[in-house]
Amino acid sequence: MSTNRIAALICFVLSLQACGGGGSKSTPPPPPPASTITINYLRVEPAYSGWGLHLWGSAIDASVATTWNSPRSFNRVENGAAIFEIPITNRAGNLNLIAHNGDLKSPIYDLTLVPQDFAAGAWVVQDTVASLNGTIGTLFDNEADALAALNALGNASVNLDLSSVVSNDVDSGLPADWADYAGFIEIYVRGYQDSDGDGAGDIQGLISRLDYLAGLGVNGIWLMPVTESADNDHGYAVEDYRAIEQQYGTMTDFELLLTEAHNRGIAVIIDYVINHSASTNPLFLDASTSSANDKRDWYVWEVNQPSGWNTFAGDPWRNNGNGWYYGIFSPLMPDFNLRNSEVVEFHKDNLRFWLNKGVDGFRFDAVSVLFENGSGEWEDAPENHTLLGELQTLINSYNKRYLVCEAPASPADYAAATSCGRAFAFQVPGAILNSARNSTVDSNFVDQLELARTDYMPLILSNHDSFAGDRIWNQLNGNQEQYKLAAASYLLAARTPFTYYGEEIGLAGAAGLSGDAALRTPMSWTSDPNNAGFSAVMPFRELSANSTTQNVELESADGTSLLAYYSELMTLRNNYPVIGAGNLDVQTQGGDPVLLFARNSASACAVIAINYSSQDQPVSAMTSCPNADFDIVLGGSGTIAADASGVVAITVPLRTATVYHATP
Repeated sequence: MSTNRIAALICFVLSLQACGGGGSKSTPPPPPPASTITINYLRVEPAYSGWGLHLWGSAIDASVATTWNSPRSFNRVENGAAIFEIPITNRAGNLNLIAHNGDLKSPIYDLTLVPQDFAAGAWVVQDTVASLNGTIGTLFDNEADALAALNALGNASVNLDLSSVVSNDVDSGLPADWADYAGFIEIYVRGYQDSDGDGAGDIQGLISRLDYLAGLGVNGIWLMPVTESADNDHGYAVEDYRAIEQQYGTMTDFELLLTEAHNRGIAVIIDYVINHSASTNPLFLDASTSSANDKRDWYVWEVNQPSGWNTFAGDPWRNNGNGWYYGIFSPLMPDFNLRNSEVVEFHKDNLRFWLNKGVDGFRFDAVSVLFENGSGEWEDAPENHTLLGELQTLINSYNKRYLVCEAPASPADYAAATSCGRAFAFQVPGAILNSARNSTVDSNFVDQLELARTDYMPLILSNHDSFAGDRIWNQLNGNQEQYKLAAASYLLAARTPFTYYGEEIGLAGAAGLSGDAALRTPMSWTSDPNNAGFSAVMPFRELSANSTTQNVELESADGTSLLAYYSELMTLRNNYPVIGAGNLDVQTQGGDPVLLFARNSASACAVIAINYSSQDQPVSAMTSCPNADFDIVLGGSGTIAADASGVVAITVPLRTATVYHATP
């Protein structure tokens, strides 16, 4: 039989269409499943120590999937790429992967591929970001495109506004002395009020609540970070220092917030993160691309891992493959090199950018760890104070501005006039709560009030960080009598006290959350068990455990509520500025049943007496207003006359805060 006839017979058996000839071609059968797919990971500097793939998905067997802490290692390095050979069981399934070194992702987004679409393998390129053809986390199906993307890396920061900024002071219209007695509220924008129905708070939502804040007696707002961030939550991983977090709104929204707040006599200060950026900030993407990049020295790098370091976050040195960078808080938040004058000028320009918009000041984050001088000298370096003094001078070159710093371990040092000028008194919240619980003045509270610059160390009860303590409602187990005594203690003793949002209604932590997240719940406006009036949809985070009983709607109708008491205290401070701005004279000691002090100015005198005990207490206070009539403006009614020496003899009711006011 001829060869042609044999071929014809085969065609007949398999069908003419399969062999061609007279009919149309059919789709050939798929090739047998491949046992592996090759993933090529490319970095500018081909140093892959510590890098691996986190794998999961329907394309692989469960035995091939990894955990975050045990990524798959590369098989080899070839032609400058780390090569991963991944066993595949389903070519039509999804293979999900993340290239990471510890907690550092590069690129930053989770990637997904279908193996049958990548017959020649897949290429992953470090830090492939939006500036590259409008893509983020791109997968490439050929080496040429991957190499082109690799060669384009190292210039991501061209998309940032790094221009120099010239000072242009803007008058807020606030009183010239507003910062001498302002009572602040700290607000987490994401958790305050949702205006657009996405379940997260935003700037327009905050604007809609300004009348509430003005009615409460607030005359200063501290906003947790509102700049574009990588974390999309707390905001301290900054991606762009001159852009508003997209979920919060626009720069126009922010400018409107400033205008509307100022129209109500409310100042606005913003959180500024000077110590570190996000690892996804284009500045760090450039710095981490290559040791030769011109932004490399904007961060702190070592070729080899330094030894002997142990900070509050453990070892702060993070492996990037082409070097070790310093990130005391997290691999995702690398520290700036503040010894680089370009970096310092960058921050100064950013401060001027916001001041020019009319921001009334700043809260500086984590200032105790700005500089590090070795494994045993990573906190409270002398250089911290030098830099902060420079920045304070810059801010004070604008009129009517305010600056306060976070330095938990040694706030008195940072409150110095030659340093930040103000720093939160983190040692005091526990002493205040102990005074309210234990019926006597805690000696640590008195020690704080007697410090030379105590008026430049704002008092708080708690804030957004769990290290500063749980929500006050939780710490006091809902005891509202103790709660009111604690509130009066810091609001009446501080020159510029700071209240954490929701504290004024007794907001509790979230029952199903822990750590910082439990403290950053949606504000409780109503008794609605689903959204507490925070949003029209399901909120981004669990509500506070007591949202149905402790909320603005219910407490506004109750003259004995926490909300009513906070409003009374804040309004009192505004009506009698001497309470905050007068010269402080502490007249009590630890163990006394009554916290007693006077505030005196050229135009007024005030006596503040807080009785923590369960009995009425007689006390005498020295003032600089001899023979003056003191009106009882809190905790009672009537008038008491001072004697010729300015002494006021009073009886303070049990478990009550009282204020007496007189003009000379």
